[in-house]
Amino acid sequence: MYGGDHYSSTGPSHRSGSRHPSSLWDDPVIVAARIPVDRVELGELISRGGFGEVYRGWYREQNVAVKTLLPSTRKDMNHIEAFLSEIKLMATMEHPQIVQFIGVAWESLSELYAVSEFMEGGDLRTLLIKYYESDHPRGFDPAKTKMALQVAHALTYLHSLDPVVLHRDLKSRNILLTDSLDAKITDFGASRERSDHTMTAGVGTSFWMAPEVVMGEQYGEKADVFSFGVVLSELDTHELPYSHAKENSDTGRPLPDAAVLQLVLMGRLQVQFSNVGPLEMTQLAQQCLQMEPEDRPTAAEVLYWLHTISKAYPSSYSLGPVRPALV
Repeated sequence: MYGGDHYSSTGPSHRSGSRHPSSLWDDPVIVAARIPVDRVELGELISRGGFGEVYRGWYREQNVAVKTLLPSTRKDMNHIEAFLSEIKLMATMEHPQIVQFIGVAWESLSELYAVSEFMEGGDLRTLLIKYYESDHPRGFDPAKTKMALQVAHALTYLHSLDPVVLHRDLKSRNILLTDSLDAKITDFGASRERSDHTMTAGVGTSFWMAPEVVMGEQYGEKADVFSFGVVLSELDTHELPYSHAKENSDTGRPLPDAAVLQLVLMGRLQVQFSNVGPLEMTQLAQQCLQMEPEDRPTAAEVLYWLHTISKAYPSSYSLGPVRPALV
């Protein structure tokens, strides 16, 4: 929960030591977002990734999540600049379905803290593990449809920004929940603004990646839509993507990751759905999972169809109508 594995600068890359460290703090976005470090208290460690770790904490008597670099990476200017780029991106975002950024605090160059709201419900992957272990019904009930709808709202917002922002690491671990199971996306360490050239591949978790990303080809917003389709399969079945792919019926051993990706790229393996219903949800997910980006819907189109499907349920999602500009 509260990922911290991936950092990728939203701007031009800089070699370590290419600019004086003090200039990092001169950025107006960083300066405006600064909060007093002596008001930030660290509690228990929540998660640790390859480059960062997240603590439960308190700021002005409010429960918060505090993200910081690992001690081993805190003196590396590349990691510091990438973390600052993530913080700058978070500071410019304001949407009810994106985890709220509160501020950035620091004591020194190597003591940098990104403070955001604490999500009491944990991450979606942990919830789905509980669902799987308790034999929670598969398929898309109103609660799961609501979560899908909320994630689609967040993606539509990101893709509507100028320049467009791609999340690039959408998966169940990066979808956090309130105690009432409202979904918000987090972890913008892998995000970057859309550019016209081929962007760096290999970011994120491979089983959620679109084929064009795995292949190192140019990609755009539709890569996030593919990842969203994989998340829909998780919501439906409660299982990790491609967990049904086994070596053979005798051993029952999972296929190696490389073999799974090869089959996916060949179009011979897709994530599974339970087909419990509604059928329209599965059909929408399969459209998101099309091999060719141009065959996938946009995030705004996904949002429109999810609103349409959700009307079949008696529950009210309290998210309001789709604005005409989004469809």
